[in-house]
Amino acid sequence: MVARKPVTGLLLTLCLYSIAAMARADAPLRALLLTSPGIYHDYQFQSRAIGEGIAARANVTFDISLAEHARWKTTDYAKGYDVVIYNICMANNTDRALIANMRRQTEELSVPAMVIHCAMHSFRNTNDWWPLHGLQSKSHEPLGRMKLTAAEEHPVLSGIPADWTVSEDELYINLQFRAQPLLTSVGEDDGIHVTAWIKQQGDTPVFGTTLGHSDATMEDPVFQQLLTNALLYITGNLTDDGTPNPALAPNPSRGEAIASFSAPPGVAYLDPEQVDCVMSEIRNTIGFCYVGCIVNPLLWGEEADACKGDCEARIPPTAELAAACRNDQGG
Repeated sequence: MVARKPVTGLLLTLCLYSIAAMARADAPLRALLLTSPGIYHDYQFQSRAIGEGIAARANVTFDISLAEHARWKTTDYAKGYDVVIYNICMANNTDRALIANMRRQTEELSVPAMVIHCAMHSFRNTNDWWPLHGLQSKSHEPLGRMKLTAAEEHPVLSGIPADWTVSEDELYINLQFRAQPLLTSVGEDDGIHVTAWIKQQGDTPVFGTTLGHSDATMEDPVFQQLLTNALLYITGNLTDDGTPNPALAPNPSRGEAIASFSAPPGVAYLDPEQVDCVMSEIRNTIGFCYVGCIVNPLLWGEEADACKGDCEARIPPTAELAAACRNDQGG
């Protein structure tokens, strides 16, 4: 004779299972956003715009990591997260060990990644970083209006207008591209440059966009929808027809989109006075060097660009410049 489980016990088991299932369904995706103090971009505003913009459209919470280079270089910082987002600007950094560990988070730990704007110009004097996200670029056109065209149909473009124009952004000049294009724009050279794409890094997807220089782009509802779609897609929560996972509908009762913020001691986002100070330090560091590259009659084209690159390599890390400026201002 088979023993029967008491009805009350069965009901209790089913109730507990249902509660656990609802908890899983209501659980937000966890995103880790890496960012920089900000010289050319207001990263404090951008971090908030990215976090709140996506959270208004999907159930996602964000932890912010500001300039934690030691953490990024030596730890599995992306472990436990559903996605890691790079909105950094480290153009002249050439630390290969740092780059290797950042790539490792996606290539070995299989954490999907999003790479935004100046993250594409980060580590630009090496060939180590761009293979992660698929686009090599070292320069951009002047800030201006940009018309965007869909390269092909894709779930990430669900809800993105066919005639979308951003009012103020930078078109990054493509040097090498190895990914699946989503959006393109025509440059001043009449060339077509990719502005958003998907790259498969093994079995792990990476989304990249060169858009996102200005606050106007960051708070554009279409751009925020693009980022939301991309995040859902690379985490496996967007169907082929662009329908988001209903379990990840936005949850207004959840609270703040930004769950936590961390930074090394003494490091913070730069205020306008500090930005002016840092820019002055940069001009003092490379000004004469740049002039030498420009007036040297033996340097043309790529040689002149290489000379300027050597000048830029002399610029100390942003965090170091910012700390010096804070000390000068008594901060």
